Amino acid sequence: MKKNILIIGFGDLAQRLEAQLLDKDVAIYGLTRSPKKYKGTKLIEWDWLNQEPFKAPEKKFDSVIFFPKPTDFSENGYKLGFIEPLKTINKSLEDIEFKSFIGISSTRVYGSHQEGELTELNTPEPSDYRGSIILEYEKLIQSLFQSNSLILRLSGLYDDNTNWLKDFVENFNGIKRDLSNKYLNRLHRDECARIIAFALKEELYLNNDLFNCSSSSITYEEYFMNIIGSQDFNKYFNNTNDSIRKISSERLRELGFVF
Repeated sequence: MKKNILIIGFGDLAQRLEAQLLDKDVAIYGLTRSPKKYKGTKLIEWDWLNQEPFKAPEKKFDSVIFFPKPTDFSENGYKLGFIEPLKTINKSLEDIEFKSFIGISSTRVYGSHQEGELTELNTPEPSDYRGSIILEYEKLIQSLFQSNSLILRLSGLYDDNTNWLKDFVENFNGIKRDLSNKYLNRLHRDECARIIAFALKEELYLNNDLFNCSSSSITYEEYFMNIIGSQDFNKYFNNTNDSIRKISSERLRELGFVF
């Protein structure tokens, strides 16, 4: 029987997930503010900023997946992107039957002052309003969707076109950037899509669980050498903090996921 999946906040990551599920017996429905921007799925225009409930295209879904996005990087922008739409989504799903709710989150909830290898057993200690709001978002998911919910905490996303470091070096204005951690914890966007597909296949949502999602930890200096290919790291960065903070995805690996 074909599975119905509803993706709320359909964008780049959702497109990559759709590519992972193409050969599966799955029907994907996507809610987005920009339906003309994407192709290949059943897209429905919905602007969560107006706080009006959406009309679901089906009455039954195997999974509902939410990709939140702040409207801007202010405190209010994070609340509008994470907290407010979740309330509207819950209201929209009142008469809808679904087996699981998957919320995409961030390892930012751990904060910048915890050191060592951070696992799902570490207590979140947000160090800024972004992390605090995302943690509030996680708790709201667990409160609203008490059974069969899953939270995926993603580390820093990148893809083959990510070039923030090149842009920083090429447009360097003489002001060094301070680093709060020796390591850069990363997750490729394609790996993110594979993790979600894996979670659906293995039904990881059955235990109201959460998982860290980070494929690699590389020092900023090593990353600089790989991308820029020079020894001028100290010209651009102040390594003011020698803390070592690595995000562990060992639980995912133990379940059989291969990065």
